[in-house]
Amino acid sequence: MAAPRSIVVTAVLAVLVTAGALVTAVLLRPDAPRTAVPGAGGVPTSSGTGSECGPRACQVLASQPVKGTTAELLADPEGRSAHVRFGGLGSDFVLESALASMEVAVGQDSLQCVDGPLAACLVHGDYQGGEIAELLVAPADTWRQSDRLYFSDAGRVLLAQVAGDAAPEVVVVRHECASAAPAAPGCPRGPVLAEVFDLSGKQTGCTKRYSTPSQLRGWPDVRLSEADLRPCPTS
Repeated sequence: MAAPRSIVVTAVLAVLVTAGALVTAVLLRPDAPRTAVPGAGGVPTSSGTGSECGPRACQVLASQPVKGTTAELLADPEGRSAHVRFGGLGSDFVLESALASMEVAVGQDSLQCVDGPLAACLVHGDYQGGEIAELLVAPADTWRQSDRLYFSDAGRVLLAQVAGDAAPEVVVVRHECASAAPAAPGCPRGPVLAEVFDLSGKQTGCTKRYSTPSQLRGWPDVRLSEADLRPCPTS
């Protein structure tokens, strides 16, 4: 017997509200431990010359060589509906970015890849006055999406070689508001630090506080070493 329409509608609305709450919780607290955010699932989709980015045909905005192939950032003409294609034109391995469902616009500088035994790519774009990024990793021969997003209220998320191993780390530059609630007046103008995560999403440490982001070595291409890291401050 079919379920009454009112029950079906109520169930669908509950799912949508729950998903929206998860994303909001992550983005509103960039200085707090980040919980998992549902992504695109890492499932290959069909692609080629006729790839669709939403209702519009995809355009290649940026490309990076990685793991003996090419990673290409695809989007519609407005930079929305971001996808990443591995293998170049005609490849059928395309991942829809989690940023697509958030209406985040990407551009020619929105893709960064770091090659090596443990390769990774970062797709990032402007969001709510800062920068949000999705991590893609290839621990073996297959690319997959991380189950979390990274948000910087200081406008910078990047991949960098920090630890002395084969894998890059995710560096998030953020304001440090340990003495005040994140929404308190003056917090966005407070000191900044760089928070570092390994590719699994585990926090590995933070830098000391700086008055401005430009004081971070190499800014905006922040360059850190393990010696720069210390335990992260807690609110």
